[in-house]
Amino acid sequence: MTITVVIATFNRAALLAECLDHLARQPFADGDEVIVVDNDSTDGTPRVIEAARARFTVPLHHLDEPAPGKSRAIARAMTVASGDVLAFTDDDVNVDAGWLAAIRAAMRDEDVALTGGPVAPRWETPPPRWLRMAVESYGRLASPLALLHYGPSAIELGPRAVLGANMAVRRAAFLQVGGFAPHLGKLRGTLLSGEDRELCRLVQAAGMRAVYSPNALVHHFVPADRMRIAYYMSWFFWSGITLATLDREQGVSGRAVLRVPYLIKCASVGALRAAGAALIGNFAAAVDHALDVAFAAGYARGAWPPSHRRRFGEPRRSSGVLEPSEGGSPR
Repeated sequence: MTITVVIATFNRAALLAECLDHLARQPFADGDEVIVVDNDSTDGTPRVIEAARARFTVPLHHLDEPAPGKSRAIARAMTVASGDVLAFTDDDVNVDAGWLAAIRAAMRDEDVALTGGPVAPRWETPPPRWLRMAVESYGRLASPLALLHYGPSAIELGPRAVLGANMAVRRAAFLQVGGFAPHLGKLRGTLLSGEDRELCRLVQAAGMRAVYSPNALVHHFVPADRMRIAYYMSWFFWSGITLATLDREQGVSGRAVLRVPYLIKCASVGALRAAGAALIGNFAAAVDHALDVAFAAGYARGAWPPSHRRRFGEPRRSSGVLEPSEGGSPR
């Protein structure tokens, strides 16, 4: 079994240097390789990749992909990847010492096509009080921070998903299901998501097994600006857009606002509960309920016809891929 580790990066030279330093210490085997795809960075990313090459005992490939978007960068990596297994992580992630060994152990079961493990936080600053307890329990407020923990035991994924920051999939399975959906996942100017969840669904829908491996641990950097309420509201708004996108593609109906009671209830009940929690001083609960309103609003926007959505600045589609809106933040 050979493993290709794939990292897409954009303007995170300092974090990438730390990521590659940890990755270089992994117990690589003959035939393994690492691919870093520079997604049109303008900082010192190329120098970081070149400087790291000497620390690796296996080939470290440096590729360039000028078209923005992680899925496009991953597609570029697939043009040269040779490993039996593709192991994905991110440029702001430090892998644990036993990460690669845990992936290899899970993949020794030939029935397993996809695996992934926990994603623990590396805080830039301590989380605020409204967020701290929810994140420690890895509830839904951990999702915008790309944190995950399904417990200490290996389990079948089923309807759950592992994250692209810590995922491994057999290359044959990845290619069979078409890889990461090019119109999902973050692009500059959006917080669209869902490409990792959709891959987990497609692999299992094709009759292949997907499992959670608790020993495949990574540590994800959490910057202070992602622990603000404005970021959370935006993330849940885009999560609603993501679900609406997937619903349209899968033929799911029954959730669009003004036609589907569920979302109306989600928004109205969320607003009432947020107001009630704020009145009694329960700020954490108020934020939690307000996120339901943001999600419902995002789903409503995503469910509208494209002609209506474009009035509000949603990125255009070109060749099946969302294009970034003007003035957007980096991926």
